Amino acid sequence: MMEKVEPRLYGLFGDPVAHSLSPDLQNEAFRLLGVKGVYLKFRIKPEELGMALEAVRVLQFGGVNITIPHKEKVIPYLDQLAGDALLTGSVNTVVSADGRLIGYSTDGEGFLLSLRNEGRLDPAGKTVVLLGVGGAARAIAFRLVQEGIATLYLVGRDAEKTQGLTAALQEKTGFTAEGFSFAVPGLQQLAGQADLIINATPLGMAPDTNRYPAFPLEACRPGCLVADLVYHPLETAFLKQARRLGLPTLEGLGMLVYQGILACRLWTGFTPPFAPLSQLLTVLLRQESSLEGLVTEKPPGAAGKSRPVTK
Repeated sequence: MMEKVEPRLYGLFGDPVAHSLSPDLQNEAFRLLGVKGVYLKFRIKPEELGMALEAVRVLQFGGVNITIPHKEKVIPYLDQLAGDALLTGSVNTVVSADGRLIGYSTDGEGFLLSLRNEGRLDPAGKTVVLLGVGGAARAIAFRLVQEGIATLYLVGRDAEKTQGLTAALQEKTGFTAEGFSFAVPGLQQLAGQADLIINATPLGMAPDTNRYPAFPLEACRPGCLVADLVYHPLETAFLKQARRLGLPTLEGLGMLVYQGILACRLWTGFTPPFAPLSQLLTVLLRQESSLEGLVTEKPPGAAGKSRPVTK
């Protein structure tokens, strides 16, 4: 019979967190596993992060997930880094054990599992364009390099952060990635070379669902897979554009579920199943999209256009 874990509190620290489905995912995972745990979401502002992490320690949380904008800023408040977090300098999962806070990153492995299982793509030898250079992008970049991609182009809004990520990849792995700005005219050439394009920016996330990165998907060659880490809505404006062009797409839900499964295993020692968690979140997202559609429905004749964002 499966050994039970003592009742613990878990949570999500970020800003914003209102639309997060992590509580639905983790509480269902706990139920499926027979684990006595409760997972809540907490809006934590940057100036509150240190106090929030100390509360995790003092209140003996089982652990927390870390999301935008804290994935790198959380590190000084931790006692140790482990796994992918050691390499990437980005944390999305904190385990609280014996008064110590240990930081992990399940983003890279979670994306890789989704890429292989849902996207049906092995990244080895492929040319990848990664849009965004934040915490999730860092984790994915390092994981893809470890998986043997041939070429990596980084496209970011912040030149300093883009250069910093290319330098970190070179220093820690010996891999040479090239960095670009969304404003440069050569993005069409990158699109034409790509086997995989990943939106790792928050553009398109609810409630601003009409936003998308200003990247020329029309220049992609047939068969180029377009992935989006945004999962709310399931079909983002970026993925809609790709599908109109006949390109295969990968939704962000798979990564969300897999990285959550990996986090749950770190906290409890047990691995929840993918299928029921994915089905639950799909239903919840479709329900939310339907409700939002009723609220935001335009009167007859009203026109609304998606808009690219470059800054």
